[in-house]
Amino acid sequence: MIPTILVTGIGGPAGRSLARQLVERGYRVIGTDMRAIDVLDVTVYQVPAAADPTFVETLRMLTRENGADLVIPTVSEELPVLARQETWPAPLALAPLEGVLLANDKWLTWQRLSECGVSVPRAMLPSHVQSIEHVAQTIGWPCIAKPRIGRGGRDVRLYHAYDIDVLRALGDHYILQEFIPGIEYAPNVYIRGNGDDVVVSLRKTALKQGVVGNAVSVVRDTSSDVAALARAAGRALGLSGALDIDIRRRGDRTPVVLEVNARFGANSAYAPEILGALLEEIGLPQYCTPIPVI
Repeated sequence: MIPTILVTGIGGPAGRSLARQLVERGYRVIGTDMRAIDVLDVTVYQVPAAADPTFVETLRMLTRENGADLVIPTVSEELPVLARQETWPAPLALAPLEGVLLANDKWLTWQRLSECGVSVPRAMLPSHVQSIEHVAQTIGWPCIAKPRIGRGGRDVRLYHAYDIDVLRALGDHYILQEFIPGIEYAPNVYIRGNGDDVVVSLRKTALKQGVVGNAVSVVRDTSSDVAALARAAGRALGLSGALDIDIRRRGDRTPVVLEVNARFGANSAYAPEILGALLEEIGLPQYCTPIPVI
């Protein structure tokens, strides 16, 4: 019997990438998404948003009815909801609740990493802003503003000193960060309980919005300092399993952690070792051979 794996958010970049890898490895893949979509070789079920009170029971039912051997969430909004579930009909590829909550809020992420001595950009909240000079001294101009809870490059913008009134008006559901101008990386990490972690460093070669945003393309990279920093960030947050991390270099080439996603990312196909580590930990084969029909 070929194992069945359920991938949530299968219409998004992370979900599609993961589903393609699993299909290529011979697995039966089923998916969920908020939209009615078609994905080659995958049965897709339309489900409510994570905030909907029926979301958990809908996903639980689909897990049971399809006999899923593993559920892999790829939607950031789903992670805190699912991490609060004490039981599930199948193994759930998800980190512990505390780590998920820390990674879900970029301000909490920044605070914990700072406390643990992990290199991060300087940061503040909009309510901290006093004057142009205060921002210049605290995080510098230009600076980045992004939603504390959000994914991808959504509503991430670069602001200059003349935008100070706009920054003040954003509210503390945003975080303001020092703008790091250097090379950006997207290391994919798998944190294991035994400490034998897997880290694949990917370098972003183009960004959707030029200086910010999601990666348009990536290449594998051998930067050991980036890999070490990514692993340290995941461990400092108390995470486990697959992580997608954004890191940039300062002008002096020091790498700093921009944010941490406690899930597979859009570029996981460039780091197949991460999926391999998950399958190994769950006890599923790396590749499945379909049973011939006689």
